[in-house]
Amino acid sequence: MRWDHGLRLRRPTIRRIRIAGGGLLLVAVLTGLSAGCLFLAPRPDVRPGAVRERTALLVLDGTAGLAFEGSYGTPAQSTAVRGRVPAQYEVRTSVAVIGTFTKGAAEGELIVRLLVDGQEAQRRSTSAPFGTVIVSQRFSQ
Repeated sequence: MRWDHGLRLRRPTIRRIRIAGGGLLLVAVLTGLSAGCLFLAPRPDVRPGAVRERTALLVLDGTAGLAFEGSYGTPAQSTAVRGRVPAQYEVRTSVAVIGTFTKGAAEGELIVRLLVDGQEAQRRSTSAPFGTVIVSQRFSQ
């Protein structure tokens, strides 16, 4: 009994590619030049104290006693909160600050002010039923 059913099996053909010595030299030179370009790029100059930390204060005002919930913090870390107006939250960061707050009732007004280093940077408000206020500030490096 024959298992190959009369088929002739051939060995795979191996072809060799020859690169002339000049071709190898060219590839080596181009690789070296492209790697060397990385060292020519200017490095960012970051000195100690060059990135200034900011103090951001989120101040929630509006209808006294209005319930709210939300979160505040930085792009890397945020804190969930629930409370009643008035309230305030502090964030120390050199990158950015964000606050998102939603009214817990249909009536009333929620005002959110963002103070950066004591100066008002933003002021947003909503009177919409269960409305949301978002404030954010990115700091340049």
